[in-house]
Amino acid sequence: MGRWRPLPQDVRPEVRRLVERLRLLKDRSGLSYTALAAKTPYSASSWQRYLSAVTLPPWEAVEALAKLSGTERRLLVRLSVQWESANEAWEEANRRRARTKPVPTAPAAPAPSGVAATSAGPAGPAGPAAAGVSGEAGPDTAAVRGWRALGYPSARSVAVRAARWSVAFASLVLLACVPDASGRGIGRPAWPYPLPSEAAGPAADEVRPRCRGEACAGRDPVRAGCQADGRVVGRYDIRKHRIEVYQSVRCAAVWGAVTPANDVKGISLSAPGAGQLWEDSEDGRTAMAPAPENLGSNVQVCAVIADRHSCVDAGKRAWTD
Repeated sequence: MGRWRPLPQDVRPEVRRLVERLRLLKDRSGLSYTALAAKTPYSASSWQRYLSAVTLPPWEAVEALAKLSGTERRLLVRLSVQWESANEAWEEANRRRARTKPVPTAPAAPAPSGVAATSAGPAGPAGPAAAGVSGEAGPDTAAVRGWRALGYPSARSVAVRAARWSVAFASLVLLACVPDASGRGIGRPAWPYPLPSEAAGPAADEVRPRCRGEACAGRDPVRAGCQADGRVVGRYDIRKHRIEVYQSVRCAAVWGAVTPANDVKGISLSAPGAGQLWEDSEDGRTAMAPAPENLGSNVQVCAVIADRHSCVDAGKRAWTD
């Protein structure tokens, strides 16, 4: 196989590790971009973007390439963790770019009619007049200075005040035309204005799961969007800890969780076809496995707590060794 072109320097480390791993898998498969396009739902140009870190590949593309290269199932779980890490870093980079994107500013409003603009600054208390410079339209005659000494406003001051009052009056008129907060007819909204309710998390129906069945194997239920409709199908309370078996119908997957996660040395999930998956207790949950047709004793979640091995299955049967 030919040598790969170096990845851009600004690629996040998590994304770089994933892409370099995918390049090794492609080399191992011996397939060209065209051959990959023929064996997967993704075009040759898409594979070029994936393996150049221009676009982050979806998990389904990563899984397809891994299977074509003969990757073992236990290594596929590790690869899914790499993809989850890269996906999180990619989304964070996109959010950061969105926050730093410059916001276009509106053009400056033209000066009110009858007000002469000056290059020295605004015509007001902080403008040229305050500094002892005339800056006003019309001659600065002795008569004008006399009127100022008696406290009468100049013609320019009158024009500025008139313009300000016009803007204020127009604002009040527009406010009076705002629809009522209840939506009944036209009128000013009642005071106090209704405050928006506290932002709640997205409903389960609004969260789109990123995998289903076999595609969920080894993936984190939270990052894959499967926890949104997760329901407890088995529970065991022991020594101030709670061991639970979760099922997501939309994702057709199961996983285990222990709360709290402290003092837990390990968590495991057993399911038909998935074997036994052991996880550390950092997140307090296991990766997912495809849900079997019948749950019951087929799905078991175990945890090592205080050197004792405790388990519960989806049939709500619990025991401690």
